[in-house]
Amino acid sequence: MDRTTSDRQPTLTQMTWSMGVLLSAFFLSFSAVCSRDLSGVAYRFLERHGVPCLSVLKVASTNELAEVATCEDGREWALFWLEDEIGFVDPQSREPYKWDRQTYLVYPELYSRPHANDPYQAVSDIR
Repeated sequence: MDRTTSDRQPTLTQMTWSMGVLLSAFFLSFSAVCSRDLSGVAYRFLERHGVPCLSVLKVASTNELAEVATCEDGREWALFWLEDEIGFVDPQSREPYKWDRQTYLVYPELYSRPHANDPYQAVSDIR
C-alpha cells in the first residue's frame, strides 16, 4: 500500500493537541514570569521599608489581607500597597502587626518566628 502525501499530513485532532500543548507551555511560562516579577516587586517593597528579608519565595493573596509575601526564613509579611505599609503576620493568630523599623532594631524578637523547640511561643507572648 503506497502512502500519498495527503496521508502524511496531520489530522485535525493532532493539530488540536499540538496547539493545546503549545498554548499550555506558553501560559505556564508567562505565569512563571509574572510570579517572579511579583516576588521581585514585593522584595523591593519590603526592602524599601527596611524589612529583614533576603528574598521573597512566594506572594499569595488572601481574603483578609491584600497579599502576603513569604521570605526565605519563613516569616510572612502583609503588603498594604495603597497605604504604603507593611505588617508582620503573626504565625499563630495570622493577624498582621504594623512593621516599624525602629522597634525592630530595639526589640527584634517582636518580629521573630516561634522557636522550633517552643511551638507555643507566639509574637503576642513576647510583648
